Amino acid sequence: MKAVIQRLAAPQRSCFIYRVKSASQFRFNWHFHPEYELTLIDRSNGKRFVGDSICDYHDGDLVLLGPNLPHTWQSAPSSPGKTKHQAYVIQFGPHFLGNELLQCAELRYVQGLLKRSAHGLSFSGSVTSAAAVRIRALRRLSGVRRLTGLLELLDLLARSRKASPISSPGFVPSLHREHHRLIDRVCQYITDHYKEGVSQKEVAELVGKNPAVFSSFFKKTVGVTFVKYVNSLRISHACQLLIDTDLSVLEICHRSGFNNLSNFNRRFLQEKRINPRKYRSQYQPPYSS
Repeated sequence: MKAVIQRLAAPQRSCFIYRVKSASQFRFNWHFHPEYELTLIDRSNGKRFVGDSICDYHDGDLVLLGPNLPHTWQSAPSSPGKTKHQAYVIQFGPHFLGNELLQCAELRYVQGLLKRSAHGLSFSGSVTSAAAVRIRALRRLSGVRRLTGLLELLDLLARSRKASPISSPGFVPSLHREHHRLIDRVCQYITDHYKEGVSQKEVAELVGKNPAVFSSFFKKTVGVTFVKYVNSLRISHACQLLIDTDLSVLEICHRSGFNNLSNFNRRFLQEKRINPRKYRSQYQPPYSS
């Protein structure tokens, strides 16, 4: 397992890194780095983990993360024939413009945006589509136009009123390398086995901790209890099956790792505020004669 702290190097001493991330699957990789990160999901869906927040994400998801904020995206299983998962990622250091320039009055809104991103910001509304156009356009720019393109993008986001914090205000990331190495190993194991009867005791033994210590460690590091985390993954998988297959709710219940239907229905309702059958009906095309 790779070290969790990522060291990024901008090509040719550029002020920022721009890349298109394309893969058959976005795997869980709990990590952090000292750079800001702006991520636009082009084609993907699954779970987004930022600090102590676990949320569903879909096409068009746009977030800005501050330095050293632990995060990862974990895509839902792709259906046969579906295209690859793809995201646009922009990363830049805290002093990418130099200390003096960033303090200019003209950039006061951008300064505020960067400060507010300490716990992550999720954008919604019309600003997401406008920002998406600018993010894609950056790929074709070079020289000064590339840098001003980024500043205009940040200024657009800074002036939006549709920016919501992601992780809770009280979340303080643990930047201990060993903690993140362990939690990455734990979460990857859970990802591989959550459809089975994975238990907290089993995973605690995997990393050499007693269940009580592991329970406290997991909640402190991930932000939710072990049971809630596992159930969240199972419900996410169930949603995918409800949308993409004609399997019965009972079959989906078992394929998602739940032992009985009543528990599955209860957990699904807690997570989605709707029962599985009504959830599925939302994705059914309207009747037309």
